[in-house]
Amino acid sequence: MFSLSWAPSHFNWLIAGTDAHAKNYALLLGAQGAVRLAPFYDLASVLPYRSINLNKAKLAMKIGGEYRLRNIGLRHWHRLAADVRADGESLIARISTMAAGFPDLIATIQREVEAEGLSHPTISTLAQRIKSRAKLCQARLEMTSVR
Repeated sequence: MFSLSWAPSHFNWLIAGTDAHAKNYALLLGAQGAVRLAPFYDLASVLPYRSINLNKAKLAMKIGGEYRLRNIGLRHWHRLAADVRADGESLIARISTMAAGFPDLIATIQREVEAEGLSHPTISTLAQRIKSRAKLCQARLEMTSVR
């Protein structure tokens, strides 16, 4: 048995990363049977694409039995926690903390990339939409029953 200190499903739900399938994840095997998640790669958000309807967008892998971003809420995270034998309250707290930290983190990253000379309207669009999405996800976690 191994423990992932940070699960990619949280991040992909928060950023609407719809292409996060199993082939985008890898495990690193270390000494004495240590196992850890390899650094993430091929991360992408559909948020900057106005042509994609988020009400119809689906994740590549289910969260608590649900693919559709709009349907995933508190009960799905609890179901996922039960399925993987994790503490549901800790999982929800971790996701809530991530969502709460996204607006400041995104603002910092946006300032850093712009200071490096990287400027494009997509950066601003993505930053704003990730901030909005994080707030929406926080609200969904605070609801007692979601579809």
